[in-house]
Amino acid sequence: MISMKSTLFGISIMLLLILGSGCLAPVEEPNASTIQTAPDFQEVNASDVRAGSMPSELGNKHDMKCTVCHTERIIKPNCTDCHELVHGTQLRNCTECHDAHNPMSNISSPRLEQFCSQCHSQQFEEFSTHHGRHANLKCVYCHNVHGQIEICTICHAPHSAELTYNDCLNCHPAHRPQEIEYPATVSNEQCAICHEAVNTELAQSSTRHSSLKCAYCHTTHKQIPECLDCHTPHTQSMTHNNDCTGCHPAHDPAVIELPADTARDVCAACHEEVDARLRESDTKHNDLGCVYCHPEHRYLPTCESCHGSPHKDIYNVHEDYPECSQCHIDPHEVNNVVFTRE
Repeated sequence: MISMKSTLFGISIMLLLILGSGCLAPVEEPNASTIQTAPDFQEVNASDVRAGSMPSELGNKHDMKCTVCHTERIIKPNCTDCHELVHGTQLRNCTECHDAHNPMSNISSPRLEQFCSQCHSQQFEEFSTHHGRHANLKCVYCHNVHGQIEICTICHAPHSAELTYNDCLNCHPAHRPQEIEYPATVSNEQCAICHEAVNTELAQSSTRHSSLKCAYCHTTHKQIPECLDCHTPHTQSMTHNNDCTGCHPAHDPAVIELPADTARDVCAACHEEVDARLRESDTKHNDLGCVYCHPEHRYLPTCESCHGSPHKDIYNVHEDYPECSQCHIDPHEVNNVVFTRE
């Protein structure tokens, strides 16, 4: 009797559980308005992709419909399906450097250090042929991110506060900065930043040189042009710049400086007639170099500075003829004596 009651009680409990779970409830027909379908991926643009994927403005040519690359939901395309191995066969895994959805942004240079020369062979050539401190640095020292151009003044003090990055590049190529180049239009003021004394001397001179730009004579940095490229020599023996600059300072050539060993024929190039008279005279003056009496250009000494009063024992000749040139008409031909009181 007890066993029967227990069995019936168990059956009752099972029926209650089945009814409560809804298993015996009638099946309803689906309502079309409640069905959720997968999105039509043909209509989804890359710009609709949420955070973590490419922003439209940075995707570049990748800014296209997702299904161009992802033809099925689980497919990840190979970059080389569209792109060749543009960086060479040693760089096969594009996504080591490029974000697939933002390929041109934040490319980390340290990962590329050993491969820089594959694309930037010209820069490596410049380093190898123009040694300097830049050549001793790794590329990532200046280019921490691919395509990043470092500002020169971060490491180098500018020549003047007004100089910009482009001003630096006007003269200093980035990868061979000691080979200074500048355009023909470079101003004298820019040159004066480093060459102030020379620029001042040139500006204060009253010669044709002062009307020229620095780059007219110095087409490349540190180039010293030959004077004879523009000027005719005084004598045929003048063949080198030293023959010219011994007397003519390059930036103020009208201020003539005469070294003590200036050859006589150098002076005779301009003073040919005077030199001829001196050579024809039979005097001690002919044995002297021009600079003995004229240590500076256009300097005229007094006769007394060497001769004193040579005729003081002859009556009162110096009183009657106080100027030597009253008798010795030409100092370069002193034996040609004419007595005159004029």
